[in-house]
Amino acid sequence: MDKSSTSADNHKQLETETIMAHPSVDTNDAVNNNPASDLQQWQALSAWSIVSNIFTTLKSILSNGFAIVPIVYTGWQQGFDMQWGILASSLLLILVTIFAIIEWLKFRFRLNNHQLEVKRGLFFTKKDEIPLSRIQNIRYEQPFYFKPLSLGTLVIETAGSKSDEAQLAALDAQQAQTLKRLLLNLSHFEATLSVHQHSYANKQLSINNTQSITRKSLRDLILFGFYQNNFIWFAVIAGPIVGQFDWDKIFDSPMAQQFWLWVQQQTHQNIGLQTIMVIIMLFGIYSLFSLISIIAAILKYHPYQLDKHEDTIQRSGGVISHQQDALAIKRIQLVQAQQPIIARLFNRWTLYFKQVKGHEVEHKTKQHMLIPSVKPNEVESILANIPQLSGGVSVLPNSYTPISINWLTRRLALPLFPATLLSIIGYYGHHSLGFFEFIWFTTAMVMIALYIRYKQWGYVIADQVIWQHSGFFGQQWKRVAFEKVQHVTITQTSSQKQAQLAYVEVGLASGSVVFPYIPTSIAELIITRSLNAISHDNHNWI
Repeated sequence: MDKSSTSADNHKQLETETIMAHPSVDTNDAVNNNPASDLQQWQALSAWSIVSNIFTTLKSILSNGFAIVPIVYTGWQQGFDMQWGILASSLLLILVTIFAIIEWLKFRFRLNNHQLEVKRGLFFTKKDEIPLSRIQNIRYEQPFYFKPLSLGTLVIETAGSKSDEAQLAALDAQQAQTLKRLLLNLSHFEATLSVHQHSYANKQLSINNTQSITRKSLRDLILFGFYQNNFIWFAVIAGPIVGQFDWDKIFDSPMAQQFWLWVQQQTHQNIGLQTIMVIIMLFGIYSLFSLISIIAAILKYHPYQLDKHEDTIQRSGGVISHQQDALAIKRIQLVQAQQPIIARLFNRWTLYFKQVKGHEVEHKTKQHMLIPSVKPNEVESILANIPQLSGGVSVLPNSYTPISINWLTRRLALPLFPATLLSIIGYYGHHSLGFFEFIWFTTAMVMIALYIRYKQWGYVIADQVIWQHSGFFGQQWKRVAFEKVQHVTITQTSSQKQAQLAYVEVGLASGSVVFPYIPTSIAELIITRSLNAISHDNHNWI
């Protein structure tokens, strides 16, 4: 039979099925008025994309400029020239605006032969050809300045990329959603674009085939912002500024003296009560700084909802800038449940879906699509609602098999050697007792930290996955599906060989997961199950 006639018959049959299933749909209109056919031609962005480019560039400059905050503050204290500051800011804004206009004039995109083509550049034209099979995430953003205009931005990210492959700004909201669906659907099928044009009506009618996975309330997001507070980074930035204050004058001020007198009266000079009050004060300071994190969590995620649509999971939310992230389920390489120390007080977890290593959805620091403030019993229901997820196991383990104690014994010797050496030097140097107390107190603290770290290391093998447990004061679980394993590296020292232990590194497309000092029998089991899973699944690992 002639191949062309077979293809024509298939197209005709597809059109007939569409009309029979939905008599109100005109197939000719679906084909002729299909936006997919328009997207085959080079498309320019709206002039409003200039505004988006300006905001994006300024945001990037500010977000990467935290390190100069102490310098600016110090310069201001020493007599900063306001006129030069205004002039520099104006010049920066002019340059950014010129760059944004040039970017808009030279930017073009189109869908062509299973790939998204993007070209830009003033003196040298740069053309990116992005295969649809490589597209990993598609994020739809609608900043506050685009909401009244019904415009949005598509951010397209690919497997292994360290930056956004394409950012299509100021698209009409309907056009952006149509392009988003086409990019996701085309990446899953081998059919040509013409077939999708004929089946466009079917896709439009099936777009509401969405299953809810989870929703997060305002209270959940407030709790997430509280326990996910980046207080350390704030301290790094604020430290040099705080160093500019004259603390002697502050402590000698009447207000500080009255406050300390009130503390002594309330605690009746009891050291224990004073310690409790100091802890309460520190907790209050942490809560105050957490307001920034809480507000950021609400603005970014509220109202948080995660849905499953066909073979993708889609997150939406955002108060000022609305976002919609779409991630193909088969791209998920690893599931990680993380519980910081403060989250342990509330028994909440943050669930991450880790993808192919590169620039990820949530943050530039390789954070991934996440579910905030998850209760332990919710983890099972969330993973169970994604049956396409590799491995099959969805229950968070209650216990784990610890790694060998040899890991701890070998590391406890490390702080003992320099402490002993310094003590000998101090003895012959006639140092004071305080010198020795400091050395051995520091050594004891290091040894305690090593013990805590050791107690957190462990693993669980269940069905077609292996869980890794780790942490310090907080804890985390990593769920590795054997069919996602790219390679397994086993390293053994001479002492490990004698003890039949091994250092195992499991390589995934999202990075490596390390299992230190585990029995060689477990290492061989990991290899066997990984090879067995791959031998029964010859699909592309992404």
